[in-house]
Amino acid sequence: MNLHKRMADSSGRALPQELSGPSPSSSGSSSGPGLLAINARYFALRAVIFAAVLTAVLALGVHWLLGFAVAVVLSGLVSYPLAIRQRRAVLGALAQRRGWLR
Repeated sequence: MNLHKRMADSSGRALPQELSGPSPSSSGSSSGPGLLAINARYFALRAVIFAAVLTAVLALGVHWLLGFAVAVVLSGLVSYPLAIRQRRAVLGALAQRRGWLR
């Protein structure tokens, strides 16, 4: 459904202007998923990586407390290159929300 708004030029004639939603300068507009969705996706990826590493470490027969500590360290190292795109999306969304990017 196309909505049209009529604006008058300097001669008084009405000019059609399409309305395609909120303008980019409005404070409530967003183009893409929200900050919560981006953070949830990033957290889910990190949780899956941690669970996989913990399972592998415990399957090797490491004691559960030491295995948990090793899994925290290893999953952090593994997730750094694997979750770079999601991390950048989170930082970009935060920067845009706080107004750092114009």
